[in-house]
Amino acid sequence: MESMKLGAIALRALSQLAVDRLRDVAGSSLPVAPAQVQQPEVLTRLLREHGLDPGCGELQIHSIQRQPVPSVSTNCQNLVLSISSVPVGELPDSLFVKVPMENLSTRWFFAVIRSWELESHVSRHIAHALPIRTPRTLATACRGSRFFLVQENLNADQSVRLFTNPDMQEGPALDTVRRCLDTFARLHAWQWDADAARREGILPRRYHLFLSPRLGPVSKALNRFALKPCMHKRPGLIPPTLASAYELTLAHWDALLEYWFDGPLSLLHGDSHLGNFFASGEDMGMLDWQAAHWGKGMRDVNYFLVDSLPAPRLAEHEQELIAYYLRCRASYGAPLDAREAWQEYRSFSFHTLMTIVVSIGFGALNAEQDSLMTEILARAVAATERLDYAGWLGDFLSASDSAERVAG
Repeated sequence: MESMKLGAIALRALSQLAVDRLRDVAGSSLPVAPAQVQQPEVLTRLLREHGLDPGCGELQIHSIQRQPVPSVSTNCQNLVLSISSVPVGELPDSLFVKVPMENLSTRWFFAVIRSWELESHVSRHIAHALPIRTPRTLATACRGSRFFLVQENLNADQSVRLFTNPDMQEGPALDTVRRCLDTFARLHAWQWDADAARREGILPRRYHLFLSPRLGPVSKALNRFALKPCMHKRPGLIPPTLASAYELTLAHWDALLEYWFDGPLSLLHGDSHLGNFFASGEDMGMLDWQAAHWGKGMRDVNYFLVDSLPAPRLAEHEQELIAYYLRCRASYGAPLDAREAWQEYRSFSFHTLMTIVVSIGFGALNAEQDSLMTEILARAVAATERLDYAGWLGDFLSASDSAERVAG
């Protein structure tokens, strides 16, 4: 049954590629190539038809020049465009534009997991209401396997600092880490413990990678089948005992999901490593909302700390940094019990490991990305072992079995 469901999802995504080609012929498709977006008439149409500001309907772009600003992404092409437009002053002098990779397999895969559709939804409907800074979105849409996003160019803001792969490799200063944790606390306190109806109105369940009827089977399959190719590509990095704990987790996947998504939930960023933060004066903002979902805040915290800090430095400061996050959350009106939060943090070490295993197992990475991903995998393995995830899993499964016997 699960294989049939996955096959149907895959075929539906393939049909979207075919429909996009038909729209190309009809002239009604969204652009997929940077050269298309760099045509003034195309970008004008996108802003007029899909702009967030009513004033976009009167805009006319006269000229576009692409800036030589490198921007690394595993699934999108990111452009920085200098523009001239009328009315003058309605648009900034430069824009950040994101469009999908032209590669068909990439567009098929992201049509399956709906990440671009999710980012477009967050950018259009949620970002402006968040208690943290996000890039101002001028226009966005997702249709079939096509997607685009037009935002302010953060590089043009002198108060902004973006973080790069070398920053990830080196790891941020502890002051920066604390500022990021405070940002999480503000985000996680927003709409904390909202009821199911309100959560659905903000970010619908259909986008949830683990809980939606369409995406749940996909995520489980990705996690299951990624381990072997990841271990093949990075031999020796994942010890046999951890591989066994990985497989045992997938065998009890539904029980773990019930634990992760039970109780008070927060809106999570979902891909919360340092590279998706930006310094905005004294505060931190966040970008790239392709993995946002409702969950427990410790998931963002574990993912950030493990991915962003070298393992020895994290081991030295882990407890104090988690305590700092909990103090910040309490100050924003969303307190967590420290002992319960620690157990959640231990459990989410698997989530962080699983994410990098899937990225390496199925990803096609360039040399720079490959080096960083290998380092992140090593950090995730070190954290999962240091936090004794296997021990946590054993205790969790034993407690679940006892509860079932009592209930029976």
